[in-house]
Amino acid sequence: MIELSGGRYVGQASSRGTPEERRAQAIAAQRDRFPATVKCNNCQADLAAIEPVDVRGIPGMRLAGQARCPSCDHVTWVLEGTQSGLELFQSFLDEHHGGGAVGASEVKR
Repeated sequence: MIELSGGRYVGQASSRGTPEERRAQAIAAQRDRFPATVKCNNCQADLAAIEPVDVRGIPGMRLAGQARCPSCDHVTWVLEGTQSGLELFQSFLDEHHGGGAVGASEVKR
């Protein structure tokens, strides 16, 4: 066996469950980093269903998630990163979802 860091070995993934189980575990671990709820940026409803977004390809971004409000259908973003990472993410959203997709009132560092 080939040893990896942390005392793990190549081929151990199957011992941690099926691909679907491992994906669910990874999403749950990511979800634990988000607040329990966020306020909808449009109607101020409490939103608990925050879906993690993969930001590994955006330098400076540590965390991103979106919550769609069931009342008004608005998407509220939960973001954490450096100023340059947040600007890159804003550019990505503007390019793919139109201007004004994110209105940042506070940057969490």
